[in-house]
Amino acid sequence: MQNTHPNTLRILLFGVDESHDIIFVASVLQTISDIDHSLESLRRLLVPGGLLLVVELTLTHSYFDLIFGLFPYWWRDSNSRAILTIDQWRQAFQSIGGFEPMVVSAKANAFGDSLMIVRKSTARSILIHLSEWQDQAWLLFADRTHNLSHALVPHLPSSNIEILPDTVTTDHISSTIDIMLKQYKQLHIIFAWPLDVLQPGQNNNETTFGSHIEHLCYKLIYILQSIQKYYRQNNSFPYVFILTQNSQPMEGKNEFTPTIAPLIGLARSLSVECPRHHIKLIDLQPTADIFTESSYSDILIQHMMNSREVDNLDEAVLSLEADSRIQCFQWHYDRLQSKEQQKLSSKMERTIVPKNDADKNPFRLQVAPSRFVADLAWTRDLIPINNLLPGQIQVRIHCTSLNFRDVLKIRGLYPHTRVFGQRDCDQPLVDRDTTPGTDFMGTVILSHSKDLKIGDRVIGLWSSGTFHSHIILDTSVVSRVPDECLLSDEQLAALPTAFLTAVLSLKHRIKLKHGQTVLIHAATGATGQACIQYCQAVGARVIATAGSDAKRCFLRKHYGIEHVFNSRDLSFVTEIRSRFPNGVNVIVNSLSGPLLQESFKLLAPHGHFIELGKRDVYARTSLPIFNLRQDCNFHVIDLALHAIDEPHTIHEMIDDVLGHFQRGLFKPFEPLTIFEPSEIIDAFTQCSLGLSMGKMVVRMTNSEQPILLKESDVNTKISENSSEESMFPSVVCERGTILVSGGLGGLGLTMSRWMVEKRGVKHIVLMSRRTIEQFEKVENNPQLEDWLQLKETAAKYNTSIDVVQADVTHFVDVYELIKRLNQTSHPVRGIIHSAVISDDKLLTNLSQETLFRVMEPKVRGGWNLHQASQQIGASLHFFVMFSSIRNHLIDPGSSSYNAGNEFFEALAHYRREQLKLPALSIALPAVQGAGMFHRQQAILNNLLIAQGIEMLPTVPTFELVERLFIMQTNYSSPVIFAVDWKRLHANKANLANRQLVQFIEQQATQQGISNVRTNDSGSSSIARIEVIIERIRETVMRLLGASSIDRIDIDRSLLSLGLDSLAAVSLYNWLSQEWGAFISLAEIFQGVKISEIANRVQKKMIERQTASREIETTLSNDMEQMDGSEDNLTLSTTKNAASYNGMEGVLRVSLSITLQLTS
Repeated sequence: MQNTHPNTLRILLFGVDESHDIIFVASVLQTISDIDHSLESLRRLLVPGGLLLVVELTLTHSYFDLIFGLFPYWWRDSNSRAILTIDQWRQAFQSIGGFEPMVVSAKANAFGDSLMIVRKSTARSILIHLSEWQDQAWLLFADRTHNLSHALVPHLPSSNIEILPDTVTTDHISSTIDIMLKQYKQLHIIFAWPLDVLQPGQNNNETTFGSHIEHLCYKLIYILQSIQKYYRQNNSFPYVFILTQNSQPMEGKNEFTPTIAPLIGLARSLSVECPRHHIKLIDLQPTADIFTESSYSDILIQHMMNSREVDNLDEAVLSLEADSRIQCFQWHYDRLQSKEQQKLSSKMERTIVPKNDADKNPFRLQVAPSRFVADLAWTRDLIPINNLLPGQIQVRIHCTSLNFRDVLKIRGLYPHTRVFGQRDCDQPLVDRDTTPGTDFMGTVILSHSKDLKIGDRVIGLWSSGTFHSHIILDTSVVSRVPDECLLSDEQLAALPTAFLTAVLSLKHRIKLKHGQTVLIHAATGATGQACIQYCQAVGARVIATAGSDAKRCFLRKHYGIEHVFNSRDLSFVTEIRSRFPNGVNVIVNSLSGPLLQESFKLLAPHGHFIELGKRDVYARTSLPIFNLRQDCNFHVIDLALHAIDEPHTIHEMIDDVLGHFQRGLFKPFEPLTIFEPSEIIDAFTQCSLGLSMGKMVVRMTNSEQPILLKESDVNTKISENSSEESMFPSVVCERGTILVSGGLGGLGLTMSRWMVEKRGVKHIVLMSRRTIEQFEKVENNPQLEDWLQLKETAAKYNTSIDVVQADVTHFVDVYELIKRLNQTSHPVRGIIHSAVISDDKLLTNLSQETLFRVMEPKVRGGWNLHQASQQIGASLHFFVMFSSIRNHLIDPGSSSYNAGNEFFEALAHYRREQLKLPALSIALPAVQGAGMFHRQQAILNNLLIAQGIEMLPTVPTFELVERLFIMQTNYSSPVIFAVDWKRLHANKANLANRQLVQFIEQQATQQGISNVRTNDSGSSSIARIEVIIERIRETVMRLLGASSIDRIDIDRSLLSLGLDSLAAVSLYNWLSQEWGAFISLAEIFQGVKISEIANRVQKKMIERQTASREIETTLSNDMEQMDGSEDNLTLSTTKNAASYNGMEGVLRVSLSITLQLTS
């Protein structure tokens, strides 16, 4: 405020009536002659119950006249000072009215300033006579004959009241709002038409139910659009109070109405998109007739009056209890707790003895998101359904061997083309091989093959991972171990990769002959020893290299090799040339760099160079073609790729190897190092050092040593025997039909294929508005490839997939389809509602046609499926609806889409709590290669940037659906948060509700990104330098395997601490993923210190925080401009698709399952 003239007080604080809770005035009012007018102006600014704090000089000595008497402001008139006494102030407040009795902090007759506090009245009998109330009006959207009108009108604090029934036209609505905005400074709107909505059990056919709800939503949109159209700058935005009845699920309340939920979802989204509209939801939950009690109306009106501020627009529930309390409706977000996970498995962690317990407690090796060897853990595995295809077997793995490739996989470095620091889901498909283990020996426990029977001992090569207790695979990649074979399980498990590489290279590729000379580099490893044995079996001469005296001595003594040289330098080149001046016929190489280049020059004419290491291949190292001038051949051998491209040859090669053992031509590797599964970290650590000889083998189900088994983050036990808990028991998979609405969409097709492949479902009906012929003729159809793959999979698994043309928004179509299916031998046992239309529009551009088109598939479709299945009496095992995380992380333009999402959650609650029927509404994040997010790339990009939404792989998504199905009794509407918590935390100001903000702050704190205020500057930093240093020290300690953090000196170079190349790459990845800081590998190898890295990290975090603030400011400005400039904003959409892939990577560490509860 500013005093510009002795007789006036100019108010500069927005000039909006009743917009402030507290006003503080000091040493200003006493200089104004018109005190009453100034106090009235201040009163108008206060909300009912608001405080006015006045500090003024109330008593002075007479000599003050000599000091200030020359100033005109010192005198009120020629005979009296401008200074008022406390009694005069009290009289002034009483004269203008509207205030409660004044409170004074100073003592009577005390010299100096006094603090006077007055509170604006909240009594309607007083407020109605004030000028600020005379300038306000109320617009009620309610029937004049409704109890609401009779009950509220006498209690409203204004005589300026207009009532519009639900039969009024949109033109009448628009003109009424225009007139009232012109005539009154402040307009209040009560939208009470939802109180007349149909209740469940009434005439709820698709026409009555759908039309009523859809038109109710559109009328609200039209009201808000009219406000935007006729709003004037000298007015305040109207307050819009939306009244519903029994539409919020509250604890202890049995009566619940889901039918109005679309309006709630719409209003909630619009309140975030357009905060200036002051939208407030109030749900009435009386125990008797709503308005028979006058006190109920008083409480309702009083609550509306006291909440006319943006900060108090939380959704409220008003119930007529003994004390007539008002409850705030709050979301409750929490992670899965142990008691829920105990429903999936009896304990979160358990100790088992693999040899005794593996069949009942299958397990696998879980690679940690940190990619640290020290974080490897055994976790419960998924028990495959007993549904083998012809030619398949299920094997209980006794032992598996360890290859250096497995170390690279668990550290996220395989193959070498992977981008450093990039997550698995961001890698190209060919670079996502992160599942360790290839070789195995085990016993057949299930068979669908004429060649192998239960109880047969087998060995094989399996590219999908062998660190599992049980696997299902084709017989083409295994061989039966002859009964007369005397090799132990551990010796057999060590054979496949090493000996098959030797046979593929020397026999099948170069056809090695008797008398040829072969140079084998690094020959003490398993593959080197296998090559030696094959060469000796065919009568070839062997020369070898090894990296230490002990290894060279081993080769001479154990294999009788005369010429053994050093592989660590180029000395072997000179010695081989002196002994073999004509060169060697074959070189088996695993060296790199100059050692490879010089080795190549040792080839004799027509020689063969076999490249096994491939490090230079993936490093794109150049090799002069001149070296091939003498008709030489260069072979790159990749057994893993060969097993994928030509799997039928694996069985033949394994039989060949076993035949050599039977004839005494091959012998087991030496030394053979055996690890128990409890020693898995030691096994990978030792293998990563590359110092050992021979082969390392890990016992699996053969082990008698106990291991700690953790509950998997993704997989859950789905057993054929647990039919009550399993989502896919035999009654569903074999004797029932699963009906999928939106069946030809990306999510419906990919989930259908997963159900066929992974859960053995035999009958699926895909409901679509189009025929399959129409679908296949659509140009650039992103789902066509998914459909073709589903058909191929269905044929392979002998599954019936029917596409039925039916519109889920038409009740007759839905009813007749379910009725017809229930008359077959495979009735409907499960419903998956995935139909969706997305067309985001901001409020100004949201038309009735767009609203209805987007709402209908979810609202009408969900209700039709519910009603039809009930009327027919379908015995459903599950009723799953796919909602969206956008209903919680609300983004502009999503209001019509979220109207349907909110209805899903309400319908699920209604079915579970009121009807005791199966129901699950799952709010999905962005699903990789499927669903609305995938097709609407512009929306996804916005959510990725602004709110940190992450893509969730398809297979883990469906496994989570399975897991959440088991928990539907307690949580019918879970939300899967796959988000970047750091980015979401940086943009928390734009989130929908305070409970979600609090939850995200908790997650941010746990990840160490909570704001820490600096001491002087007032700016915030993400973490103190000491915290960063300690976390880096802990990481380096784990990488080095140090026993104590005290051994890690922050001022010594990492190389001097013993950091090797693999550990350096792991540190590089960790810094990139954990802190977003880039420290080049060159710097790490050149001796950077931990203290230097910490400074770089903190600098990077400060830069990122500054950028986040700029983004937040930009987003905030955009939100402020939306109400006035929405016509200039467009939300473009693009379509894209990716084919189904059954081998997506594991979930990121940021993934959590967050359950939405209501209280």
